[in-house]
Amino acid sequence: MMLSAGVALTGLGALIGWEVYAAATRHTPVLVMARDVSVGQVLQLQDLRTVSMGMDPGVARFDASDKPMVIGKRAAVGLKSGTLLAPSQVTDQVIPGPGEVVVPLALKPSQLPARGLRPGDQVTITVAADAGAQREVLYHHGRVDRVSPIDADGFVVVDVIVPAADGPALARQAAAGKTALVLRSAVG
Repeated sequence: MMLSAGVALTGLGALIGWEVYAAATRHTPVLVMARDVSVGQVLQLQDLRTVSMGMDPGVARFDASDKPMVIGKRAAVGLKSGTLLAPSQVTDQVIPGPGEVVVPLALKPSQLPARGLRPGDQVTITVAADAGAQREVLYHHGRVDRVSPIDADGFVVVDVIVPAADGPALARQAAAGKTALVLRSAVG
């Protein structure tokens, strides 16, 4: 009797050990970024790759089988190569959205934060009055859409998303070259 109980307990221990090992080494094919993608860009096949990872079921992710559904969506945030892709990071929303416009601001590096700007950063757009005067806030709620490299004339073009009603006035001020950006809230 003791022998059969010992054999049964040994078998049960082995079965539990096997289940723990299998759960710890079970891998799921998931989608990760194959290259960097900026906010608003449409995801393409070459932007994604599949890897097999040990995953907790509670981790938000796209399984490899979701790839056809993900292609064609837009990046809701900046996506870095090698990172796991989660549903909250993609959207069907077109940028700019309804009631929004994109205003390009050609700025000298001294009119930008030294750390630079990234898509999704929240900025305050200020307009310089006459020489020596304090800046007045023209608009409080701009969001960076894209940032160009410095061009041959020494300017960085920052596309800022603002409400459509504010776009024309901001574009006129930007054309006068008197705007600067103040970083309010950075992404990532």
